[in-house]
Amino acid sequence: MKKDKKRINWKHTFKNNGFMLGLILKACPGVFWLAMIQSVLSAADAFLLGTYLYKYALDALQAGKPLKTVIITLVCMALYSLLYILFSCFAVRYYKLKYPVIDAYIQSILSKKASSVDLKCFENPAFYDTYIKAIDSMNPYGVMYTAMGVISGVANIIAVGVLIVTINPIFLLLALLPLIYTLLIGKKRNRIGYEYDMRNKELYRQRDYVRRAFYLRDFSKEMRLTEMWRVMFKRMHDSISEMKETVRQYGYKLMFFRYLFDFIIRVLVGTATIIIAAFKTLVRKTMLLGDCFVVINSISGIAGNINWIGETLMNLDQNSLYIDNLRSFLEYEVQIAEDENALEVPVFEKLEIRNMTFVYEGQTVPALSNVDLTVNAGERIAVVGHNGAGKTTLVKLLQRLYDPDEGEILLNGVNIKNYRLSSYRGLFGIVFQDYRLFAATVAENVLLRGDITDEDRETVKDALKRAGIYEKVESLPNGVDSNVTKEFDSDGAVFSGGEAQKITIARLFAVKHEIIIMDEPTSALDPIAEQEMYRNMFNACEGKTVIFISHRLSSATMADRIYMFENGRIVEQGGHGELLSLNGEYAEMWHKQADSYADTEEATA
Repeated sequence: MKKDKKRINWKHTFKNNGFMLGLILKACPGVFWLAMIQSVLSAADAFLLGTYLYKYALDALQAGKPLKTVIITLVCMALYSLLYILFSCFAVRYYKLKYPVIDAYIQSILSKKASSVDLKCFENPAFYDTYIKAIDSMNPYGVMYTAMGVISGVANIIAVGVLIVTINPIFLLLALLPLIYTLLIGKKRNRIGYEYDMRNKELYRQRDYVRRAFYLRDFSKEMRLTEMWRVMFKRMHDSISEMKETVRQYGYKLMFFRYLFDFIIRVLVGTATIIIAAFKTLVRKTMLLGDCFVVINSISGIAGNINWIGETLMNLDQNSLYIDNLRSFLEYEVQIAEDENALEVPVFEKLEIRNMTFVYEGQTVPALSNVDLTVNAGERIAVVGHNGAGKTTLVKLLQRLYDPDEGEILLNGVNIKNYRLSSYRGLFGIVFQDYRLFAATVAENVLLRGDITDEDRETVKDALKRAGIYEKVESLPNGVDSNVTKEFDSDGAVFSGGEAQKITIARLFAVKHEIIIMDEPTSALDPIAEQEMYRNMFNACEGKTVIFISHRLSSATMADRIYMFENGRIVEQGGHGELLSLNGEYAEMWHKQADSYADTEEATA
């Protein structure tokens, strides 16, 4: 694995952690301020009961103070501690009560951003990996508790440090040894820990995929009827072996740093403090017994506290590494963005593509090259070609999911970049080849929105009838209000590939759009069912502009004009009869498919 060489300065570290604290403050101000107050009260409690109580009690008795005064003072300290415990219990429960609020707020920000970023981001492995790491590594509470620790630790160090300095400054110097170690070694140790965690996340995802392959229905038949289970088992074995190698590469280094610290704080600091304090008290008699007890009892604590502050600063740095992933995602500048001041789309008259070329990021060969294409209002346009010819890429560009690298797309003579994005996309009703049904109701899947009314339900029913799936849906316990998939409902409906495709096609019948795009919407249907579906769709889209994408040419006979794509270029265009008479690429593809259908009919006769 390539090691992460980036260096994070403290300004950047504090900025990142402050960013996360800012999210908590916006999501739930009560949690933020309660945590800050608890930090200060915690430091006071630790100082009073962990350090000052012993010194006060021993020194008071040695000095002969009235017992009543001593008892009242100690009772007051104990009462403060009791009140702090009650306050702390309330705070902890309040935090847990409000955690879902904070989670929901941050998830809403991430989800909103995910819905707006450019499509190319999710087709870019590096960006997608950043997004997944942002989700997986998000830990606002860890950042909050780290900040609390810094406040509490600093306050406690100041209080105890002042007390020890009044006794003898040399002990404070001893307490600084662990901090020096942390500042010198901690950053390197954190980088190793970060690399260890990131590598494990990758391996866990690989391992979890193999686990799913063994129990998910999608893989069940192949896993039982073929030797794929051996392949998956080997993948699992390889992942575990890599985990062991990761432990060998990073785990022992982390363990060494931990033991080195324990040796410094427990052996060097602790032993040196006992020897010096005992010598000053018993031999030189320059230190009171109470002071001796406080120093021995507190020095390891203050050394630990000072080191803990150093550790916490390192944790801030480590948090920053993870927050970088979150901020990289949230601060990504969307290239194809909504501009509320842009033009609203007028009544559709003509869509033109002029000399358009497009290359996917990371590729060198254009997916589309020098494409010229015109669609007039009311026309039925077929875009045909073999798989990989560039047909679906054309749809993405028409929808402005991408912008062309060269050339332009014009709507009514105006570049589509000048129109408001939502207004332009609102022209289109589309069913993609790689359609998806969401874990929502049938009605929500058809209309692709919520807040379904009774009038909407009637619209959905009519659309389902036209798509030929109404009877199946109506047989479900809740009809169009039945949930799809079992993600949120154990009784949710599970549709076959053809049934699911008909539900997505119903979207075209349910919502009124000026331009209908069908990107191989009938690929899961047989040729006869496909023809029937196209007839229904064309009848429903009477007077609308229709662009349909297909590698089956039987449907192209219903088009006013056909564009034949090969290797990202338009190689032929015209009507069905015209293209057959050319006896070119289209005619060759047509005859091959016609022969295939004839052979199928003869075999089944």
